[in-house]
Amino acid sequence: MNSDHLITRQVEEYIAYKRGLGFKIFIEAAELRRFARYAREARHDGPLTADLVLGWISLNPTHTRWYKARRLETVCTFARYAAIFDPRTEIPRNGIFGGCHGRRHPCIISQTEIRLLMHEARQLLSPDGLRGIAVSTALGLLWSSGLRPSELCALLVSDVDLEEGILHICETKFSKTRYVPLDAKTRDALKEYSDFRDSLYPCSPSGHFFLTTRGTQLTLRKLESAMGLVRRCLSVGSQIGAKQRTPRLYDLRHSFACMTIRRWLSAGDDINHRLLLLCAYLGHVKPSDTYWYLTGTPELFALVCARFEEQAASPILGDAYDD
Repeated sequence: MNSDHLITRQVEEYIAYKRGLGFKIFIEAAELRRFARYAREARHDGPLTADLVLGWISLNPTHTRWYKARRLETVCTFARYAAIFDPRTEIPRNGIFGGCHGRRHPCIISQTEIRLLMHEARQLLSPDGLRGIAVSTALGLLWSSGLRPSELCALLVSDVDLEEGILHICETKFSKTRYVPLDAKTRDALKEYSDFRDSLYPCSPSGHFFLTTRGTQLTLRKLESAMGLVRRCLSVGSQIGAKQRTPRLYDLRHSFACMTIRRWLSAGDDINHRLLLLCAYLGHVKPSDTYWYLTGTPELFALVCARFEEQAASPILGDAYDD
């Protein structure tokens, strides 16, 4: 680190401060270090200025608007920190490149469609036959538990208690650790996979739970590649195919959240109370994080409308709608 360069020093202090609070900020740290390098190469030795930031963001004309907006937001957050210690710091106006947190409309995958995906995954070829059952089981687990794909790939044998039907999710996003209970069918599917895996490659408790060809770890990249192959089975004769959307691994997490809400609504449960349980199950810090995963589907809208009509017809609320 060039400690004589003001912005470089401030960037490193900011990164250390954020990580001291428990944030990992790998991407944010890399971007800020690129910005500091740009400032050094531009021979800018003073405090941060808006012109310096905009010059860095606009340096490459091939960058997308979204990427520019994300870079600006990153530097603006850093600038607010730097301004506390150096009042000469200029804080650029955020948002001039538009928003950078757009939400892609997810594909909500039905039970019929996840069965199609799992069946297609079973057909994936590998010399030892492990790839097909590993990917099929992994997709089913994502759909039935709402795990993040990265959490699934990081599971160790010791994290999976098949006797009790509980997963131990360690040091995941936001540095949270949680326990995820499983239903009987999911537990049986995991047991079938683990028995087959152990017949080929006996695992130690410290080994990864999900293995693929030749006993190597089923990494996120390998799982995404497999998803790219098997999702073709949904291109014809399915609701997803009709909408021309490409399902992703994360859509399985969205699907779990939506189907859980639908099941609770069908049972007449208090959603406001239950949402806190879903928040904890998904590993979120606050309920607003869970809202990101809730998508309006025809089935959900029908249930919500029915619930509203029921409430509106009650003696207390119904009076508000009388002429």
